[in-house]
Amino acid sequence: MIKINKQIFKFQLKEDRAILLACIGIAFVFWLLIKLSQTYRAQKEVYFNIELPKGSSLSALPPDNLVVDLEGTGWDLLFDHFYSRELGLTYNMDGISRLNLSRGQLRSDIQAQLYSDDISVLEINYDQLNLRAEEQASRRVPIVPVTVLSFAPDHQLKAPVALSPDSVTLIGPQSIVSQYESWSSDSIVFSNLKQSLLTTVRLQKPPPELALSPEQTEAQIEVESFTEKSVYVPVVVKNAPDSIRIFPEKVTVTSRLGLSQYDRMTYKDFTAEVDLEGVALNSSGTTAPILITRQPDYVQSMFFTPKSARFFFIEAADSTTVKPQPGNQ
Repeated sequence: MIKINKQIFKFQLKEDRAILLACIGIAFVFWLLIKLSQTYRAQKEVYFNIELPKGSSLSALPPDNLVVDLEGTGWDLLFDHFYSRELGLTYNMDGISRLNLSRGQLRSDIQAQLYSDDISVLEINYDQLNLRAEEQASRRVPIVPVTVLSFAPDHQLKAPVALSPDSVTLIGPQSIVSQYESWSSDSIVFSNLKQSLLTTVRLQKPPPELALSPEQTEAQIEVESFTEKSVYVPVVVKNAPDSIRIFPEKVTVTSRLGLSQYDRMTYKDFTAEVDLEGVALNSSGTTAPILITRQPDYVQSMFFTPKSARFFFIEAADSTTVKPQPGNQ
């Protein structure tokens, strides 16, 4: 009897649970029907499909962030969501160069794309769109590498960074393409370089109206170690009479340069000058500064000695005599 009673109790408990779940389900259905019958607001993105004649481009693309505010019952908005997650507006510009879309025109065109006429278009985040088609053009411009490089001790760049290809074709509206004389790469960043390398570099992203061909290039970065080399450079005297002589007549120039340039560099690559313009030659001071006015561009750093030269007169008679300035005996 006890077993029979337990079975009856379990059966009644399961039956009660089933009834409870059925009641909850019925209540949920009625609640959902009531809720979906109420009015709600929602937002929807709008995209454009502009059909252009061959060989034409838009001087400015339509916005990709146009959003419309909608109002309708929950049922209408739910079915509209499944009917189309995005709203697409298509316009054909064949035979016309300009397309002006007012807020009213946009509202009307969007309304025609909705699932139900009972959904209202409340707000659009653009007042007016002006689209202009013009002849498509292409232009080849050089690529400018953007480099952020650092080197290991006693190493340097052997030659400027070389790109292959070194130019890019810009394709788009004539009015935009003509604005560019060059195009930059993305940043080429390396640190502690001690050997040459070849790397692929993307080009900077163009505005949506332009296309690039190609979209990337290869950068050759040549690295070499450097050394020092010294040469004797004659000193040139400017703005002085023929009777003036200087000492010393040469300076020692020590330069820091790459190994590949070691044999190339000679004393002829430098100019050392003493300019006596404005110097009182009969004064007690008999020195003038020496300046290096020319040096090769591949030299990383340079120093020279001495920094100044002494000058004195030479008088010609039966024999050549040196006449020092007063105070310089």
